[in-house]
Amino acid sequence: MRLILSYLAFTAFAITMVNSGAMAKPLQFELQEYNLGTVTEESWSGQYLLIGIGYTSCPDICPTTVIDLATAVNVLGEDADKVTPIFISIDPNRDTVTNMDMYVKYFDPKMTGLVGTQDQIKVVAKNLNATYGYSLEGKPIYPPLPKHYEVFHSAYIYFYGPDRELIDVFGYGEGGAKIGQSLKRHINE
Repeated sequence: MRLILSYLAFTAFAITMVNSGAMAKPLQFELQEYNLGTVTEESWSGQYLLIGIGYTSCPDICPTTVIDLATAVNVLGEDADKVTPIFISIDPNRDTVTNMDMYVKYFDPKMTGLVGTQDQIKVVAKNLNATYGYSLEGKPIYPPLPKHYEVFHSAYIYFYGPDRELIDVFGYGEGGAKIGQSLKRHINE
């Protein structure tokens, strides 16, 4: 009986978490872009935004995420110009606006790279419900950061409408083609 009650309590908790995710706050941020300087969520008025987070020296997850962002938008065909793919750095100590721009443009010229201060990154990560942090020798560390450290982060891709309301979230490994098909359905609803 105790096991059944625990299961029911966990199920209720999980349903509450899923339902609360559906009521996410509208997207808000202030970051830096190579060509535009300071940008906010409104800098791409009327556009859908497809957003991933990470950092340029990430060995595997981030390149896959950026490829998925680019592929998803390119799958859209005629609707591609309605979506801006954005990759946001969560490593402001190492990622500059210049190297972020070079990094994302390597994958696709339509890609937008954004950087910010530690405080700005905290705000956007909280707004996305994304997680990230830093560690040294397996232990969490906090800014100011030493010269050598590791970065960890969640690996979701977020899709926002022109009203900056969250439409969908995609898990790591879903693949750009599959994400693109989902975007197409959302755009044409």
